[in-house]
Amino acid sequence: MAHRPKPKVKIPRDKLLPKLTSFFFNLPLLTAAIWILVIVFGALSYTTLLKREGFPSVNIPIAIVSGTYFVNDPAKVDSQIAKPITDIALKDSNVKTVQSQSADNFFTIQVQYKEGTDAAKASKSLEQDANNSGKLPKTAIIKYNVPYFGATGGDIQPIDVAVSFYNKDNISSLTQTTDQAQVAANWLRSKNLSLVKSVFIKNPYENITDPQTGKQVSIQKSFDRFGIRQNNQTQFYNSVIIGIQKTKGADVIKLDKQVRKAISEIPNQSQFKGYTAEVSASFAPNITDNISELQRVLLEGLVAVLIVGSIVIAIRASIITVLSMITVLLTTLGLIYLIGYSLNVITLFALILGLALIVDDTIIMVEAIDSARRHEKDRRVAVKEATRKISRAMVAATTTACLSFAPLIFVGGILGSFIRAIPITIISSLIISLFVALIFIPFFARFLLLGKKQMGNKGVAEVAAGFEAKVAAFIAKPMLWGRNSKRRLFSVGIIALVIGFGFLGAGLTIARNVVFNIFPPTKDTNGIVLTINFPPNTTVQRAQTINAQIDNEAAQVIGPNFTDSSNYDTGSAQTSMEQISIISYNKRAITSPQIVKQLDSRFKSFKQAQVIVGQNDIGPPSAAFIIQLDASNRPAAFSAAKDLAAYLSKTELKRINGKVARFINVNVSSPDQYLRTKGKPIITISTGFDGNDTTTLVNLAQTTVKKQFNSDKLKQYGLNGSALTFDLGQESDNQNSFKTLALAFPVLLVVMYILLVFEFKSLIQPLLIFMAIPFSIFGIMLGLDLTNNAISFFTMLGFFALIGLSIKNTILLTDYANQARHSGLSAIDSAHEALKERFRPLFATSMTAVVSLIPLALTSPFWQGLAVVLIFGLLSSTFLVVTVFPYYYLGAEYLRLHIRAKDFFIWLAITTAVTVALSKVVNPGLGLIVVPFSIALVILQNFFRKRLA
Repeated sequence: MAHRPKPKVKIPRDKLLPKLTSFFFNLPLLTAAIWILVIVFGALSYTTLLKREGFPSVNIPIAIVSGTYFVNDPAKVDSQIAKPITDIALKDSNVKTVQSQSADNFFTIQVQYKEGTDAAKASKSLEQDANNSGKLPKTAIIKYNVPYFGATGGDIQPIDVAVSFYNKDNISSLTQTTDQAQVAANWLRSKNLSLVKSVFIKNPYENITDPQTGKQVSIQKSFDRFGIRQNNQTQFYNSVIIGIQKTKGADVIKLDKQVRKAISEIPNQSQFKGYTAEVSASFAPNITDNISELQRVLLEGLVAVLIVGSIVIAIRASIITVLSMITVLLTTLGLIYLIGYSLNVITLFALILGLALIVDDTIIMVEAIDSARRHEKDRRVAVKEATRKISRAMVAATTTACLSFAPLIFVGGILGSFIRAIPITIISSLIISLFVALIFIPFFARFLLLGKKQMGNKGVAEVAAGFEAKVAAFIAKPMLWGRNSKRRLFSVGIIALVIGFGFLGAGLTIARNVVFNIFPPTKDTNGIVLTINFPPNTTVQRAQTINAQIDNEAAQVIGPNFTDSSNYDTGSAQTSMEQISIISYNKRAITSPQIVKQLDSRFKSFKQAQVIVGQNDIGPPSAAFIIQLDASNRPAAFSAAKDLAAYLSKTELKRINGKVARFINVNVSSPDQYLRTKGKPIITISTGFDGNDTTTLVNLAQTTVKKQFNSDKLKQYGLNGSALTFDLGQESDNQNSFKTLALAFPVLLVVMYILLVFEFKSLIQPLLIFMAIPFSIFGIMLGLDLTNNAISFFTMLGFFALIGLSIKNTILLTDYANQARHSGLSAIDSAHEALKERFRPLFATSMTAVVSLIPLALTSPFWQGLAVVLIFGLLSSTFLVVTVFPYYYLGAEYLRLHIRAKDFFIWLAITTAVTVALSKVVNPGLGLIVVPFSIALVILQNFFRKRLA
């Protein structure tokens, strides 16, 4: 049988990047000047130029219409105010949905517009159309606002700092406290604080015109209670919120200091005798904590680099790596400032995540120079040779790492607007790390690593070099054993495939135990939220009294862990939301979920109101599961709602792994309220779950409710067969955004594949490089299962980062093996040489990332899930890359030499089709098995075909 001639692997010798490196290396004064300029500007950006804020400013396409209509009849408020405004709003083609809530004398209407709509302009247009319609009563007071995402959450008034104003002796009436709060607001305004744009009070009273007498009447519409723990006692006060809005571009930390200094003078003013004020909501403490955490993680990461680098490479080399990482971070901060971003929760998140990524390019370049200087006498030659060997692999690895975060740029909705800074910041830091590796690391090495005494000297790296050689020799023993026997080599290859498949299969099996929740509750947090639903016919004054009882009960449970609390003027006759701050999780022995459980137990028997306890987490609020019933026939709808609530209270939800969940806090909307959605009258049944895998349970709950209360069942109540719908709130938007990531992922892989095809001039090797992704599945799932973390948005961010980190390892090995093949070595010798030469940087980068992330996983509940994905995923991927990947490389080389391009494309088309089918129809995890399994089949087919021939 005739054999085709053995093709050569053509590896072009890159000239551009070595020339770039040599240019700056030969001009040390210019390079030093650029470095100093970058460092100074980055440090200045971090300390002075970058403004601090809680969250990035985004356009939330929502308008809020609220006000009063004094008729003491929710049905009239609904029909004469809510319905006409809803009908007018729905005529706008940019409106997605409208929801309204009407009480005795008050109403709130939320208009949600399509993404990209300017909510402020749309709100003004709605106001103009409503005023011109002539359908609204003249005695109604109607306000049109756009929600402001401030310190107290989404509010119709812009609050960047909330101040609770109260009487210290609790003897003043709410009216007196309100009057004094207005005086205090005027006094603060007179101070002309440079960072304060406006000061106002959230007045719990509304002045309206009594239609029967024509006179102005003041009625209480809301209330606020402020709690604070001082001198080992927790006290609560009826308070009034003073809202502070910052000037455009103001730093919230500086604003917070300015406001606190001003209000500290209030008790000393004679007109405020007996009164005091406390900051009850501000982004500043959270931002300060995040900055401290960033600095701590950075310090720990740099220490990890020093320790691991000193052991694996050399002390001098690890110092260069630390300098390089600091340079990357400061340069990224400077770029963030130039782009127009602020230092906020999102950009800090991106910088912390980027720490694990930027270490790769720096260590790879440092190790390459360290390796080259031990074989060269001329430092210019050493730098040029090091750059030539690894620059192409670094560019390919950095590009794929950048691409792995690209899908996040295209996430839509409010979530997409909030997180867009994450991929942009990380991609920027990765590109910067590449240029720092090519330009500044050789410059640092010139003085620290490439002195005359260091050139040609193996130095302190001899121990590590001996260790890596022994590990490489041990791993390569089986392939060297089978070098001269195809049967032996085939047996070894099968064992490697079995090991790889075994880990992948075990990972997919463990995945059944891992829950799915896009935004799960944090393991521990510093805030508790009490959502209080008052019974029908409760007055606002009675609700305030009940809230006071709840305050005392909560304070007894929380005890010394209580810091302060406030309703932020959300208390009404129907509901109240109280946010309680507890001392930092670093300073208490009990976790917030344990406190939530204790509070749940205490309020289970509370008769005066329904109290739902939850955590105050970073991220979108976890809305309740809400079922809507068409209330055109209101008595029939309430009858069905009562039965549906009873059904939910005794129903179990069975997860795919067999575990059971239950509905909790089932609540039917109050008869005192009239609700509408998209203009149709509704009543609602809201409920929560006793599990934290909300996304999974929401989907199961929809299926269960639809099955039990189908169209035939609804008709028995006298309702339309389509009367039942669901309102998932933010969860629905989150799921749509998550689906965007799922759809973008295969597109991302295709783009990566095309890029690597051009980079490696091969159709098969990019698929080989992708094996790093399924190699990490076992570690990811094991880590999430052991630490009881969910598959979530944050773990997905960790997975995207892991793609970049793990693919870099396979790119390094493949690229070096190709260079060895190009020099004339056999496939087995090339794989052995690549493993021996690349083991050190591969091990150093992975272990540095792992070691630097361990303290974060152990001490920070918020970052734990992301850190676990990176730590366990890296360990799993790195282990399989160094143990079985070289054998996969041999299989790919066999395919490259024996498979024609035409056959390959047919195989690729069939594999893609099978992968898509299995992922959609059977199980998404099965798609991961198709590629390696089909590779194995092709290898077996060609092996036996050749043997038979």
